[in-house]
Amino acid sequence: MTAFDKDSEGQSGRSARLGIGLVAFFLAAVMVAGIAATYQFTATERAREAQLWQTRLGIVADTRAASIAAWLRRQTEELSALADNAALQLYMTQILVPSSSPAPVPSPGAPDRRTEDQARTGYLSNLLAVVAHQAGFSAAAEGPDVGANVRRIGVAGIALVTLDGRVIAASPESPPLEGALAEFLAGARRGESAIRDLYLDQTGTPAMAFAVPLYTVQGASLPGSTGGAGQIGWVLGVKQVASSLYPLLRQPGAVWESAEALLVRRNGNAIEYLSPTQEGDAPLSRHLAIDTPDLAARYALEKPGGFGTGRDYRGAEVLVTGRTIAPLSWAVVYKIGRAEALGPVEDRTRRLAIILGLAVLAVGIGMVAIWRHGSSVRAARATAEQAALARRFEAQSRFLKLITDTQPNPMFIVDGDNRYRFANRVATGAAGISEDDVLGKTLASVLGPATAARYEALNRQTIESGLSQRAIHRSGANGDLRVVQAEHVRVPETLDGPPGVMVIEEDITTAVAERERRARTLDHLIGTLISILDRRDPYAAHHSARVSETAASIAREMGYDEAMIETVSTAGRLLNVGKIMVPEDVLTHDRELDEDQVRLVRESIGKSAEMLAAVEFDGPVVDTLREVQHILHPEEGSGDAAASVPDDVSTAAQIVMAANVFVALTSDRAWRTGIDEADAAGRLMAESGGRYPRRVVSALLNLVDNRGLTFDVESGAPAGQPLH
Repeated sequence: MTAFDKDSEGQSGRSARLGIGLVAFFLAAVMVAGIAATYQFTATERAREAQLWQTRLGIVADTRAASIAAWLRRQTEELSALADNAALQLYMTQILVPSSSPAPVPSPGAPDRRTEDQARTGYLSNLLAVVAHQAGFSAAAEGPDVGANVRRIGVAGIALVTLDGRVIAASPESPPLEGALAEFLAGARRGESAIRDLYLDQTGTPAMAFAVPLYTVQGASLPGSTGGAGQIGWVLGVKQVASSLYPLLRQPGAVWESAEALLVRRNGNAIEYLSPTQEGDAPLSRHLAIDTPDLAARYALEKPGGFGTGRDYRGAEVLVTGRTIAPLSWAVVYKIGRAEALGPVEDRTRRLAIILGLAVLAVGIGMVAIWRHGSSVRAARATAEQAALARRFEAQSRFLKLITDTQPNPMFIVDGDNRYRFANRVATGAAGISEDDVLGKTLASVLGPATAARYEALNRQTIESGLSQRAIHRSGANGDLRVVQAEHVRVPETLDGPPGVMVIEEDITTAVAERERRARTLDHLIGTLISILDRRDPYAAHHSARVSETAASIAREMGYDEAMIETVSTAGRLLNVGKIMVPEDVLTHDRELDEDQVRLVRESIGKSAEMLAAVEFDGPVVDTLREVQHILHPEEGSGDAAASVPDDVSTAAQIVMAANVFVALTSDRAWRTGIDEADAAGRLMAESGGRYPRRVVSALLNLVDNRGLTFDVESGAPAGQPLH
């Protein structure tokens, strides 16, 4: 080997080593940049996912806390409504008023004071039993029936208690006023409602006690009374709460396996779990020291409204948020396992890291191959094939865009993770984002968390059921109101990815606005007809308004939805429109109507449905009027009904019929005076099951007895306590 050859060989070796060194340096730089990019992306993804979970958990915690707070208010409101009952106040006052003079010698057959008090006490006991059953202040039925000669343990009920702790009347199975219960009532502040915090009763069942002040009629003070002005005692309610309180912790539609809502409170140096746990702990059975490391329940109590990580009662790592419940020292703890919440994003980042590593390795191998062999035929062929595939894909994409971009409505496709796979020009324009930037983004980042939450729920239902879903969404108000109808269609699984959902939006703001304008016009028309009728028949003025509101109140008391309430309200307003055809001298007649006049009124009333048949209502208003007019036969304006109601008559017609009869009985006419509301309700109840449906009359009677249903003479609207 010549010196030249050796020198050439050395130079070639040095060049090779230099090339390898440059390749190695470049690969190292690429790897460092990839690791840094992966770390930054991972941190960003974790933070974004944590923010989303903060929003999700916060929404659930807010709704559960609001439901529980509303439940607490309802308990006190139920007892306050009972305490405001005029008959109850009167009888309690009469029982407690001492005799100021020697008792007169009773006349033969006349009841004495003792007999009268026994009657009053019996009435109050019956009233308490009814309210206790309706409001849930009665013991839960458990096991076989107990014989009549065996006394059940008193654990729940309602009692009337004097200021000195004497029970005047109580519902059956009401617990005795002793021990902790007596101490609770003795410590209650006069003139204020009080709540005894959650405890376990004699049966081991979670229970609570509620007390509201009871006053004399018109707030007058009893002789020798030491309480607040007019206060004579308490309405005490004891309730077993397991069946009504704990279900409020469950969030409808929640699908997370590890999510759990709990009620907790601080008890000394411990956290006490008031509700059952997923591990099977009974209420009030689990206690954990307040200094337990990273305890999620302590975080929820100490930082209400906050969001963080901690460990639950099992020691599992969770994401947690909490909300306090006034006026008690409770907190709602809502948590989800960290693995379930952040596991998917962490899996994605791990996959990304692996893919990035493989990509760096592939780049390195490619660079070495290129450095060693240059541009190969296979690389050129692969490049050509990829270019052909890219051109074909691009052509298909352009064709799809051409079709969808010509559509006037927004259209987009998302995958199972609610990330955009496609969007037409209208959809991206409405979102204020470019067509290229929208791909891969989540619904929440484009539409906002609130709208995205609604869409995600519908998308989940569409994928799981395979059926299209349709929903209407409102946003803004007044002049900025926007109403959108969204159609969610399942997209089958393809080679490109798993099943997804195509969403097609349609702006129906104009149509909705026109419908609402038509509704306002119809309401104005109805008001005009009723106004004309009231002017022609001054003795029955406001009759239609009273029937409408009474019918709506009955339907609301029976628990029907707004559609039913609106139907009976409208039908009640229009029931007597046919009277417009009756001569005015007949309507204003100051004596009872003769047979011909009665026939004339009946015939005109039967034309109400016929007059309104061509009017389009949202509900079955005309059908309801027809049913009522077939069974309701007023006589001399008294409102007397037919002998019985057919079984096939709709509930709406039954409600309107009862409301019309009730208003007629309580309204003055030129030849008679209307009767008292309670007497009118009693007359209907006496004939319930025949002339008048029992369910409807029972709801009306409850309105009169417990909610004070009366009428404002001037306006015709119900007065007294609110009916809804």
